[in-house]
Amino acid sequence: MLQGEGVLPSYEHKKIIEHLRRLDQLPPDPNEFSRWIEAGDHLEFLLRNAASDEIVIYASSEYSFIHAAIIPNGQLAALGQEELLHWDGTPFTPIASYVWGGGGNDVWLERRMDAIERDPMNCVTQLVFRRTFEGWAGVDRNYLEINQEYTHLTGIHWRPEERAYCNFDDCGDLSHVVSITDGSSDRGGIVCASFTWGPLEEYLAASDSALIRRFDFTLLRRDCFTSWPDGPEKVINKFTPIVCRQKVVPGIAAYTTGIQLITPRRPKRLVFEGLRDDRRDKKYVEFIAYDWRNLQITIISTNPSNTTNYFEAQNNSLPFELSPAFFKPEVILKYKTDKEKYSVGERDITCRAAWHLKAYDVNEAGQVFAYICYLRNLPYSEQLHWQSYNEKPKVGISERAFINDFKGKFTTYRDPLEAIISTLRSWQDGCSPWWTIRDERLYERISTPLTNSKDEWGEAFMDLAKLVIEGFEVVKIREKLGNLGIAYSNKDADKTITLLESAINGINKEAAARTLIGLRTTQRIRSKIKGHVSGREANALVAEVIQEHENFANHFRFVCTLVADELKVIADTFA
Repeated sequence: MLQGEGVLPSYEHKKIIEHLRRLDQLPPDPNEFSRWIEAGDHLEFLLRNAASDEIVIYASSEYSFIHAAIIPNGQLAALGQEELLHWDGTPFTPIASYVWGGGGNDVWLERRMDAIERDPMNCVTQLVFRRTFEGWAGVDRNYLEINQEYTHLTGIHWRPEERAYCNFDDCGDLSHVVSITDGSSDRGGIVCASFTWGPLEEYLAASDSALIRRFDFTLLRRDCFTSWPDGPEKVINKFTPIVCRQKVVPGIAAYTTGIQLITPRRPKRLVFEGLRDDRRDKKYVEFIAYDWRNLQITIISTNPSNTTNYFEAQNNSLPFELSPAFFKPEVILKYKTDKEKYSVGERDITCRAAWHLKAYDVNEAGQVFAYICYLRNLPYSEQLHWQSYNEKPKVGISERAFINDFKGKFTTYRDPLEAIISTLRSWQDGCSPWWTIRDERLYERISTPLTNSKDEWGEAFMDLAKLVIEGFEVVKIREKLGNLGIAYSNKDADKTITLLESAINGINKEAAARTLIGLRTTQRIRSKIKGHVSGREANALVAEVIQEHENFANHFRFVCTLVADELKVIADTFA
């Protein structure tokens, strides 16, 4: 929960901090100073900020204080202007406390809402808590804590390097939902927590509440100020929906304190549609697809009203939502080049916690295809990406997809890469002493190359080498060789593979010497294509691969088949 010292978390938050800093600057001109202390610019800032995309929930600086909380609309309607004006809410109030006394020995919990009879303003719910670790002398002794109910509902988590509570947006990009500045010296002593409006509006609508924002701008020349004079305060309510109290010592000091009410900008119906993801303004895309119901290649929209399914197909001739659209294989490259954000499986693509494309596959012509009903679940920007690679089908869908998706059966064919991963997972689950997974993410990162891109092909072998070869435990292999009485050398460039071959051949002395061609090919391509600058030798290797296997996908599957068989031999050797 500690706020780190990274870059400012968002552009909007940065602009808020800059504006607060400007508001705190004392004008040198006497006339400007007299105008400044009456806080007109400060009140204008509150009005503009309330209509912006990022709302200040808490801010504290040399001359300014802002703190907002949630107030139920039912309670708000029962409160008068005087009660609201004198609300003294601060982020320093704890959520609960122990209470005892009254002549008894009991100790009980008292929460803020329990004291609502004593003070109707106790009905508010704090979003931000300003906390101090008493006795701690570090720079992070003071910090901000966010209401846990809000963090759970919005699915946000503290990221110290971002200095924000974040989640992933619909496109899988990191989104700063609550941004924090911690008051360090390089921030001018400003402490600030700002919330993006979208999630906050959803919370207000769902809880039938409003945001009540208290502010206090005490603006003065400290070397001239002595005390506040007697006499009534002036009540200002021309800045609707702001009402405030003000006292002015002309030319020297003034304080302006009051409240501002902020309510949802959209009708509840529209807010709730967004929460349920049934927005009527959702955008869809049209694809060239095969309408197998009507036996034609046609244009089909991802809009649900433009397709049907088996159960709703009576009295219409709409294409089935399982109509496939076909794409150039390059459509996948975007996802393979950002492996932190995307996971590309043999038949699915996942973008972090944002979206998931099911049941895509590759046909005999090398085209990627996906069904309309799953394409519609992608964000609009992703649908446009797929649309840019859309083309007419050259052949139909793959046999695997037909068996899996339409017959509802499992295929007997197993992709060689899947076989490798299955073997390695069984080794991992069995705590194999001769092999250890170095990075769990490699299971998800590795995929078969689909395009004519040499980089994609080389990256696939790089991942295969990291997953398989780098996982072998050389010490355990040497122990095996020692037990077999087999001499070995530490100087071989491919010492892991050489040691494995020595162990295999040491056990099967009567059989012909075995070379681990699949593993050696994997290591060779990794070294020549990805490990070093590509040159004449690398180009010759590529030409050889294309001549023998037609494309990179066929070659990768061929090598994976060899590796899968070799892993079985290795397992038998070390069993």
